[in-house]
Amino acid sequence: MSIAFYNDHAEILAAQYLSKTFEEVHSSWLHHLLPLLAKNTLSILDVGAGSGRDVHYLAQRAQGRETQIIAIEPAITLAKMGQVLTRDLPVSWIEDSLPQLQKVVGLAQQFDLILLSAVWMHLSPSERPLALATLSRLLNLTGLLVISLRHGPSPDARVMHPVSADELLTLAADCQLQLLDSSQDETDKLGRTQVHWQTLVFISKLMPSVNAPEASVIIQERLNAD
Repeated sequence: MSIAFYNDHAEILAAQYLSKTFEEVHSSWLHHLLPLLAKNTLSILDVGAGSGRDVHYLAQRAQGRETQIIAIEPAITLAKMGQVLTRDLPVSWIEDSLPQLQKVVGLAQQFDLILLSAVWMHLSPSERPLALATLSRLLNLTGLLVISLRHGPSPDARVMHPVSADELLTLAADCQLQLLDSSQDETDKLGRTQVHWQTLVFISKLMPSVNAPEASVIIQERLNAD
């Protein structure tokens, strides 16, 4: 996961992340976010929250509602910067990581939005099935799972594995997730010509086919199976 690199270069990386706004980075799926932000109660999980740009935006937009936002960041130095940025907002920071997210799973709750931005390429192909299964269990029946895929070489010592939408879609089918939307060939917001992005938005397959009581039983069985 290249955690040491993120800790050692936290200030430089944080400056890069904060140089771009949430709207710039996530423009391809903002239209899906707006209905969520209108809910009276909202739970959000940002996995790989970095220096806190995204959770800061989401917490500000959700003010005045009953909101729980959890930021997951395994790089402690980056997380401390994020804690400072969000210190006056309802954001809880947890040191945890995929593929298992043991601390988050231990909370025994589900989320309306799970964001995995610029993380998937750090997971090896062998880690990805468990990682996506974990995320699917944490997603509530009407929630959105948003995953961005980074295409292009690593510019430094960070380990980045090849990614593909086809691989992710295959894994999603095994996790009872269905594709809601996807973008094509998003340019890199930091201007790196060798890098481009793709964002996939998933929902639970369970939502249209079972009623709420049945779905609750199914999800509880999946949680108990662990």
